[in-house]
This record gives sequence, C-alpha cells and structure tokens, in this order.
Amino acid sequence: MKSVVSKIRWMIACFMAPLIVALHRIGKPQGFEVFGAISPTTFNPWPLLSHDDDPDWKVVRYPYAAAGGPALSTLKPGYLVIFDAARANVNPGLPASDATLEGVILDLPNDPANPSDTTVGVALSGSFDKNTIKYADGTTPISVAGVTRLRDMNIFLDNAVPGGAFVP
Repeated sequence: MKSVVSKIRWMIACFMAPLIVALHRIGKPQGFEVFGAISPTTFNPWPLLSHDDDPDWKVVRYPYAAAGGPALSTLKPGYLVIFDAARANVNPGLPASDATLEGVILDLPNDPANPSDTTVGVALSGSFDKNTIKYADGTTPISVAGVTRLRDMNIFLDNAVPGGAFVP
C-alpha cells in the first residue's frame, strides 16, 4: 500500500501538469521557465498511465531512426522502441525485437520552428496500461517475452482496472 505522502505527491502532480501545459500554451509569463523537454501540445500522459498510484516514469529524448521499420510520421505515443548499437538513437520496437525492447514513446516531435526535429520522448521506466502499449508497427498484444524484457527494464504493463488502483 502506498504511503499517504506518495498519494499526496501524485495528486499534486496530476493537478500541476495541466496547469503547466496551460501556462505554456498561453505564453510564458515573465520570470516563468518551462524546461521544454516534452512538447505540451502532444504530451498527454493520461491514456498511457497504469492505474498504479505511482507511475515512476523516467523520460528522455532521443533521435528516432527508422532502421527498416515504420517511419516517424506513423508512430504514436505508447509504441515501443529499442536502442541502436551505439545507444545514440532509438529504433522501432517490433515483434522480432522482443529481446531488446527498452522504452515506450511518450512524445513525438512537434516543433514548428524546427521541422527537421526527429527526437522522441521515451520512457525508460515506469508503469503503463497494458492495453495502450503496442509494438512500433501497431501490433498488439505484446508477447510474453516482450513483457518479460520490459519488466527487466523496469517498465511494467498493468491490466487496466477502471475501478481503482492496480494491486498485484
């Protein structure tokens, strides 16, 4: 069971996220800084959240390289990715790459000032709703080997429980 402090932190985070996005959309007031790692126009965590009380996401941006898989324009939040050999880019996570799955796309490039941007926001840990996570080609469900690999990488896929928190 989660502590009261953890639940309060989560409620504050749920309240503050839309507020920060709204402030960013209407323009930054003087003296207010939003560190723009995640695009406020495409990042909407609610459909991907598991019903866990504390999703514990670690999100970073990496350039996307199709590497023979789906093009960047066809990707959506919730699609799986793998790293290339140099760990400098992310590639599409396809059913054949179950043994190397490493992240979940949370944010796509959406910068009108930089149309050549190919970076995607990738969650490297956290818990997600199992029904919203798919391979990069859109196929689902994730195989047992893929779920096991993601769990080894601290990415947990929980079954959706609309009535309350996930309890293993």
